[in-house]
Amino acid sequence: MAETRTTDRQERKYDFHGRKNNRDCPEFSHDGYISINDLRNALQDDTNVQQIQSDLRNNARHILRYLTNILEYPNPVDFHISEVTHVTDEKSSDQISESGGFKAYGDDDEKFSWWSLKIDEKSIEAAEQRYLEKVFPNRSEEQKEKQDEFLNKFATSPAFHIKESRYGTVRFSFPLNEVMKTYKEQMCGGQEDPVLREYKTMFYQQEIMYVVLVHSPKHNERFDKFPRIKNVDYEGNQIVWKAQENQIVWKAQAISNAIKFKLNLNEENKMADIEPVYRQYYVWDHVCLAFHFDGVLKFTKEDLKKSKTHCELSEKNCLKRNK
Repeated sequence: MAETRTTDRQERKYDFHGRKNNRDCPEFSHDGYISINDLRNALQDDTNVQQIQSDLRNNARHILRYLTNILEYPNPVDFHISEVTHVTDEKSSDQISESGGFKAYGDDDEKFSWWSLKIDEKSIEAAEQRYLEKVFPNRSEEQKEKQDEFLNKFATSPAFHIKESRYGTVRFSFPLNEVMKTYKEQMCGGQEDPVLREYKTMFYQQEIMYVVLVHSPKHNERFDKFPRIKNVDYEGNQIVWKAQENQIVWKAQAISNAIKFKLNLNEENKMADIEPVYRQYYVWDHVCLAFHFDGVLKFTKEDLKKSKTHCELSEKNCLKRNK
C-alpha cells in the first residue's frame, strides 16, 4: 500500500508559477497545498521546474539547498490558533486609522487583505503537550511531570516572532472570531458564513507559505477549483478550520529555519529530550489568511486603537528598499 502511494506522488503533475512579486522578489506558487516532502520531490523534476519562468529557474533550484533531509525534529506540530495579526508600516497604519479599517489590495481575483496567525508562548506550550500525547499516548503522570520543555527550542522561525516582524513596525491583533464575524456581516450580507479554501502554496528561497483564502459564498463559483477547508482532521492535511471553536489548526512541518538541536524520543521511559547539534539551515513554513473583498473591512476606532501595538522591524524584512 505504501509503495502505491509513493508511485502516485511521483506520477502526480504539478502546476508551478514563477514571478517577481510587488516587492521585486522571486516568488513561486502552486495552486492548492503541497507538502514539503512533495515539494522537495517535485523541484527535483525538470518537467516541473520548466513550468516556472525561465528567468527565475535558477532560484527554483536554489531552494533545494534548504530542502535537504535533516536530523530528527518535531514534525508535524499542531498549533490551535484563535488570534490573527496584520502588520504594516507607519504610513499604512495611519491610512487604516483614517479609513476605519483594512483595505484589500491586488487585481481582480487576487484582491486581498493579508493576516497571519499570532502564536504566543501558551500556544507553543499547548502544542508541545499535543505532540507528546501523539508520540507517547500512554504516559503516566510521573512521566509528564519529569518532562522538560523542548518545543520552544525548535519554534524559532519568523512565524513565532511576536516582538518583531518582517512587514513593518505596527501590529494590529484581533481574535479570529471577531475578524470572521466582522467579515461575515460586512462582506457576506450577515446571513452566510465565510468560505475557507486551500488557496496556494507560495515559496521563496527559504520560506513556504500556506495561504488560506477567505471569501464570501457569493464567489463560490469563482473559487470553486480550490478545495474547501473543513472541520475534518485527516492525515496529510496542513490546515483544519474548527468553526465552533473559532480556531485555525495549523499542522506545522518546519518550525525552525536554523535548527540547533536534535530531538530524541525515548520509547522506554516515554520522554523527549534534545541535544545540541551543528546548526543546520532549513525551510520554514507558516500560514497566512487572505481575505477577499472590495472596499474596507471596518472596525470601530476604539477596537483599532486597542488592537494596535508596535514591534521591531526584523533585520531581514520584506519592505521595499529605496533604490
